Amino acid sequence: MEGYQKNRVYELIVGDSRSGEAFKITNDLQVTFDISKSVNNKKRTNSAAIEIYNLSPDQLKTLDTDYTAASFSVGYLDTGSLKRIFGGQVNHVSIRKNGTDVICQLQIGSGYVELNHQTLSDVVPRGKKGRDIANKLIQETGASRGVINSINLDSEIIQGYPLYGSPKEALDLLCEKYNCNWQRDDDVVYINDNDRANTENFEQAYVISAYTGLVENAYRVSGDRQRSKKDKAKKPGIQFKILLNPDIVAGDIIRLEDTYITGWFRVDSLRHTGGWRSRAWYTEVRASYLEKVDRNAS
Repeated sequence: MEGYQKNRVYELIVGDSRSGEAFKITNDLQVTFDISKSVNNKKRTNSAAIEIYNLSPDQLKTLDTDYTAASFSVGYLDTGSLKRIFGGQVNHVSIRKNGTDVICQLQIGSGYVELNHQTLSDVVPRGKKGRDIANKLIQETGASRGVINSINLDSEIIQGYPLYGSPKEALDLLCEKYNCNWQRDDDVVYINDNDRANTENFEQAYVISAYTGLVENAYRVSGDRQRSKKDKAKKPGIQFKILLNPDIVAGDIIRLEDTYITGWFRVDSLRHTGGWRSRAWYTEVRASYLEKVDRNAS
């Protein structure tokens, strides 16, 4: 594991598509990051805080534009490739000095402009299903695709369903009505029932163990405190730390094989943290127990 904390690479691209001005940093400057993702973006939107040390004046000028696009990728030399861990728009920039260093912090939201800066005015006609509403809203967010795993959304609309407010507000209302979660991770919108994962594909679940990056033993935590004990979506949870893994998405199925805890889980939230020169790269995971069921069974 020690080698994976040394042989690390990153790439940060920031630019304005309208002006064409952009810059790319690849292992040139000190960078720290704190990225949070959740299966439920109604409560907590996916966001990143990235700090870059000692940008040039021209690079800082590029940031002097509203909602500049940003893409942050990480990887290890041993794997030979970079994986984008966060993409979105910069919604806040702050600059401070620490000794001789000038530190620029970017706060980035996933699909921030598409989710918040447009107003919907439409009606989905009766006879359609909740799934049709969800697909319509996914299109409105500008995402490249949607992943829906929901039985609740298969119910038919008795009356026309109005779409109003921002896409985020409309997704919040839809998921509250149909007992679902939604999130936008990079360019994909995921919607699933509160008690299920992004898919039902247990065979392709990540196996988490001491041999695949588990840093410390997992430990049990309480379930979602905002849910009542009678809520079927309220399940006991676990928390653990692994070497940074940008491939895991909130809502994914994982298989934990630890000394004291073994079983199937849904990833409820992720936190990726690290610094290129100063801090180890880790992913902290909070997950809930998941029953392996056949949803197609009669």
